[in-house]
Amino acid sequence: MQRLRCYTRRNTMSDLRNKEKNTLFIGIAICLGLTLVTYFFGKLLVDIPHLPDTGASWYYWKLPAVNIYARISAWTLFALHLGLVWFFMYKLKKDPSRINGKISKYNRFLLATNFIFVLLHFVQTGLWYDGLAQDVTVWSSQFSVIGMLVLILLMENSRRGLFFGKKLKFVTNAAPSVYKFHGIYIAWALIYTFWFHPMENTPGHLFGFFYMFILLLQLSMAYTSVHTNKYWTFTLEIMVLFHGTAVALLQNNGIWPMFFFGFGAIFVVTQLYGLDLSKKAIFSWTTVYAIAVLLVYSGLLFNVRTIARIHEITWIPIIEYGLVLVLALIFNIPKLVNKKK
Repeated sequence: MQRLRCYTRRNTMSDLRNKEKNTLFIGIAICLGLTLVTYFFGKLLVDIPHLPDTGASWYYWKLPAVNIYARISAWTLFALHLGLVWFFMYKLKKDPSRINGKISKYNRFLLATNFIFVLLHFVQTGLWYDGLAQDVTVWSSQFSVIGMLVLILLMENSRRGLFFGKKLKFVTNAAPSVYKFHGIYIAWALIYTFWFHPMENTPGHLFGFFYMFILLLQLSMAYTSVHTNKYWTFTLEIMVLFHGTAVALLQNNGIWPMFFFGFGAIFVVTQLYGLDLSKKAIFSWTTVYAIAVLLVYSGLLFNVRTIARIHEITWIPIIEYGLVLVLALIFNIPKLVNKKK
């Protein structure tokens, strides 16, 4: 329960010490710099051959044929990256000097490890191009990140609630069990997704890599005051709205409202209630969201959707909230069995 209490007490930017705050801002600047490097590096990949795009389940950015060196290098570097991150996370958890949200030497080791493997990914892409995408489906990458978002919703229920500020007791009861492995899973999800893609510079890749870089920064700052800063964690959560919408816009298939308003629904139903806003501010944001939905799905704005398609804004919330409830029920089963005994 001590970890639960620590997680539910979120600090603000004014609570951060100068050292942690400086590390965060320097880290964000480095993430922006790495994204800029990715943009220029991608210009070297224009002659890479690709097979024609065949739809949503096809990943375009992989070689037409398997290259054994690309396969070995991608999987080996992925395994080394993940193994080292897991090792330093374990050492960080056991570190007796990890107190009061300060940065420890293992946080520095994590920062250095992630930075080095980002650089190695540039080298690997330049030499052999292919990431893990040659051997696994594109859906595995996407659903690994969805799993991360689900874990965050479950754990944050203890602080902000799940539906309009309402905390679900059985979800709260499941949270301590999730805390035990969430870092292990999230590290895998991020590093797996990172090595899935070559270091391409399409707008979708650039947005995605920047998002990945700051998530790796967040992972590296585990147990520090930065890691639980409510404005910083909210920023990380809400970025998926902009990333998903941007990718859909770039595909020019007209489905961007599903992503924008789907993730927007999670914003007004759940995330707003973790920012200590007034009731008036929460009502205002919710009203703006509802008006925007009506304008877009009535066809008055952008003319890309009709009212008959408005149900699609519920698909993402149904998936995420449904997985939260299922996961919470699974972790409550042992407690219910013990209680019955």
